[in-house]
Amino acid sequence: WGVNRTDADLAWGTTRGTGKVVAVVDTGIDKTHPDLAANIVGGRNFVRSRGVADPTKWNDDNGHGTHVSGTVAALDNTVGVIGVAPEAKLLAVNVLDRNCSGYLSDIIAGLGWVVDPNGDGNTSDKQADVVNMSLGTDSDVQSFHDAVTAVYNAGVVLVAAAGNDGDTDPVPSVDYPAAYLEVVAVAATDSSDARAYFSSRGPDVELAAPGVSVKSTYKGGAYATLSGTSMASPHV
Repeated sequence: WGVNRTDADLAWGTTRGTGKVVAVVDTGIDKTHPDLAANIVGGRNFVRSRGVADPTKWNDDNGHGTHVSGTVAALDNTVGVIGVAPEAKLLAVNVLDRNCSGYLSDIIAGLGWVVDPNGDGNTSDKQADVVNMSLGTDSDVQSFHDAVTAVYNAGVVLVAAAGNDGDTDPVPSVDYPAAYLEVVAVAATDSSDARAYFSSRGPDVELAAPGVSVKSTYKGGAYATLSGTSMASPHV
């Protein structure tokens, strides 16, 4: 329902995401998912195991990143679901572990790799046009903001989940990095176009998108229906 509600299909006569790359900074992507594999251009892992991060182990061991990726660019085929930009390419940036948690240092490293893969300070060889971050923290950390700003300055569009604090905080605020000016902060709506009860809100929110009962791809070649501002962000 999310793809239909955003009227993504009305844009497909003009653009289907062809030639664009979306970096999904998340738990990785299921490398062999039949609804995604043809659109995946590669990836890198930044999550350490026993103190070492094997860059090749970016296959999704949680499911969250694969779900996000399907909303972005699931193939226009005869199975499963379709993404809002079914011909866009996907770059997996694995910064969250199998429990969907992680360290800001890994996220910072992942963002750096997206725009400066050779580590030489030259962002002209950036690997993506868009970065989706369906993640967040309550803490405003300068090094994190600096990393986001570097991606923004490289000409990459940054989109992030506003957060799921709407039913807990006395004054629900938007998480970082969504709260940064360089990032499009996305709240979640339900099928009645109302703000989802869990969605963070406030003046830092720029857009709202479908985030309740969203069906998409999942790890192990499967499909799942999930809710959260994590699901809203990839629609944008």
